[in-house]
Amino acid sequence: MRRTGSVAVVGSANLDIVLSLERRPRPGETVLGSSYSEVCGGKGANQAIAAARHGRAILVAQLGKDDAGTMLLSTLRARGVEVHRITRSSVPSGRAFIEVTPDGENSIVVMALANSTLGAARVHDALSGDVPAVVLAQLEVPLDVVIVAADWAAGTGARFVLNPSPVRALPRRLLALCDPLIVNESEAAAVLSELSELSGTAVPGTTAELAALLGRHCVSAVVTAGSRGACVAEGGVVESISGLPVAPVDTTGAGDEFAGALAAHLASGSTVVEAARLANEQAALAVATPRELR
Repeated sequence: MRRTGSVAVVGSANLDIVLSLERRPRPGETVLGSSYSEVCGGKGANQAIAAARHGRAILVAQLGKDDAGTMLLSTLRARGVEVHRITRSSVPSGRAFIEVTPDGENSIVVMALANSTLGAARVHDALSGDVPAVVLAQLEVPLDVVIVAADWAAGTGARFVLNPSPVRALPRRLLALCDPLIVNESEAAAVLSELSELSGTAVPGTTAELAALLGRHCVSAVVTAGSRGACVAEGGVVESISGLPVAPVDTTGAGDEFAGALAAHLASGSTVVEAARLANEQAALAVATPRELR
């Protein structure tokens, strides 16, 4: 029986600079934007805000001692995220530059900045101080920080959830602690390629096949497929979750909404399948809602 309680999100916080464009520029081309906004972002902050909608969420992160950091801290606090484990440094707060087109699709460039200075020892101390039921991490902070978070969870009986984005090669030991690993289809294929699961073979044609392969390396795995739903692999069994048709407004942060909601429902005692089904509903609602209204 797992304990219930809080979610500690170990991850990034960025000032997101969002540009709305009729279309993306071709190489060497300049286009005019139609709107501009600055909002709280970063995968860690986004996931903490999503988790806070459903329970107690703590963000372990590093911000700069700049105006952006002050705005981010204020926004997180206002959205219900506990911020007592956030520290600030002389390095500027992280930035993300996001282009959104009328179809709701986006492209993103991230500058880690202060996020890259988050230290493993401080993360260990923060987790030991709060003793969360679920630890949720991504890869916009140093990998050694993520490994320390996973090891802490394994040593204390907490559940470790990893959303490995932006995707990179991962130690098998880290994957083995994921419960679940949360990836979209392209991330799943990239992780499997690094593991040589797909060496010399075609990428599996279905979400369920990707989930089944990943399930060999993790305690559980969730592969998301946007409007087509998701698949959960656990204990050698794969279960499909149906998609929810919505008219997309802005897909930015949809994966973070899913991950944060899933972690919060796990912390409240839901199974992985139950949590994924509820998270799928929350992500569908998010993509149909303008970013500034979420």
